[in-house]
Amino acid sequence: MTAFISIEGLRHFYEGRQVLDIDSLAIGEGEILAVVGPNGSGKSTLLRIINLLEKPSSAEITYWNGKKLTGLDRGERKELAGQMAMIFQEPILFKRSVKANISYGLKIRGVARHEVDRRASQMLERLDMSDFASREALTLSGGEAQKVTLGRAMVLEPRLLLMDEPLASLDTPTRKLVRRDIARLVKDMGVTAVYVSHDYQEVLEIADKLAIIFAGKVLQVGKPSEVFSRPASDVVAEFLGAENLLDGEVADCTEGLARVRIQGVELQAPCEMPAGSTVKVLIHPEDILIMMDGPEKSSARNSLPAQITGVSIIGALAKIGLDCGFPLIAYVTLASSEELMLEAGKKITAVIKATSIHVM
Repeated sequence: MTAFISIEGLRHFYEGRQVLDIDSLAIGEGEILAVVGPNGSGKSTLLRIINLLEKPSSAEITYWNGKKLTGLDRGERKELAGQMAMIFQEPILFKRSVKANISYGLKIRGVARHEVDRRASQMLERLDMSDFASREALTLSGGEAQKVTLGRAMVLEPRLLLMDEPLASLDTPTRKLVRRDIARLVKDMGVTAVYVSHDYQEVLEIADKLAIIFAGKVLQVGKPSEVFSRPASDVVAEFLGAENLLDGEVADCTEGLARVRIQGVELQAPCEMPAGSTVKVLIHPEDILIMMDGPEKSSARNSLPAQITGVSIIGALAKIGLDCGFPLIAYVTLASSEELMLEAGKKITAVIKATSIHVM
């Protein structure tokens, strides 16, 4: 994918403290990039710099028109800024009708009245809010208000949409609905977008690419599925909520397959690290198969005798605590848990494919 925006050597200091230290980050055209990290990691500052609202201490940012940040004159900055739109955590609405709020930016830009009316009406339709056109905007619910804010940004037909935690103030059901509206509208209009959040689960539905940022540094970039299944470090894994992140040591490694020792128990897993290396081992709970037969009945490389330490229900899943010589958590469907009569104290076999184990 062609880089729509290319960021190289971004360094930014605030009152003597470095808040951003990004070697390289690229955003592809038509892509939704989610930048995820804890509070204070520099996410919002990154958005402000891209949007020309804040000047970095040093950086080379190349925009879609080939212009570089360091060489922009006043006219070029204004032109670029006019092709970007930004929405924030709290919706900003004027004491006017919903349609007038959506039309506001078009009027400021001097768009002809008939064109303003056409584009605003079309945007209301896209947002499924045509019936709200004449309603006072300040009477809207949080989700409705944020949709109007989104509409006001998107009606300008920006090349780039920047979103700074736009759903953080909404309740969970509303967040889910507005998130789908954002994804649909951005994709339908072919707009490139950067979506910032501290909640990794929030971006799974909408992100084409995920960047994990910590203390101003981008630790990993990739497709969400890749980042979740193969985090680059234990820091990334812990942030993404890894439930089975274990300390281990490589006993030996032959042709990319290692024996890794965890609390005296050996597992086989893909690994290129030499014998004696201290490692972190990630096993996703959903990758653990529970069998009632003994380990000798399985052909899998990793078949561990285990005892159930606890069972708890999470929606349609059962969370199974296991003692395999080291603690593990497995997820099975509630139906499977009931069928196998899984309960604390029961002995089972935990089967884990070697390829499902990620060694860092």
